[in-house]
Amino acid sequence: MKPQNEMDKKIINAFYEVLKSSSFAKAKVTNITELAGISHQTFYRYYLDKYDLSLKIATGKFSAFHDIYSTNATWKEVVVSMLNSMKNYPVFFKKLLADPEGADIVLQSIVSITGTFTGNRISKHSAAAWISIFKDWGKDDFKAPIQDVYNQMRTFISIKEVLSKEEIEKIMSIYENQPLNYFKTKPK
Repeated sequence: MKPQNEMDKKIINAFYEVLKSSSFAKAKVTNITELAGISHQTFYRYYLDKYDLSLKIATGKFSAFHDIYSTNATWKEVVVSMLNSMKNYPVFFKKLLADPEGADIVLQSIVSITGTFTGNRISKHSAAAWISIFKDWGKDDFKAPIQDVYNQMRTFISIKEVLSKEEIEKIMSIYENQPLNYFKTKPK
């Protein structure tokens, strides 16, 4: 999210500061407004609450790929860009992911971006797996290399999100018709 103006920047920066010393659950609008030196009324002119603020920040950070690649981004570039956003804003994303409501905000952001840029919805299975991967990565202070996290994410993509029904049928037909010794000798 690109702050719209100086007041917006002030609110976002104050929120980041609050999260440095507080969990997402304990972060209050009052803390943000006091640190920003603004009234509650000013905060509410920009955001409905801390959840709205968090969702807009997360979605903005995750959408950064669009500024770089426009609509020519590959799926991998989008995912790697999202991972870079988490790594570049570790306090914000770590605090969100450590909290059930915050993790749901990250999930909402991913669902929103997926829908906006692909016209499709990420499956519940893939989304849940990704959030789990992100939580573990955050607990480790985002130390694992982005490529390793990306590879983990790839393994949890529903095949229906990647292949057409016809392609799945063709592959499954080949798989279903293999003799049992095929599975014993197949490299893993």
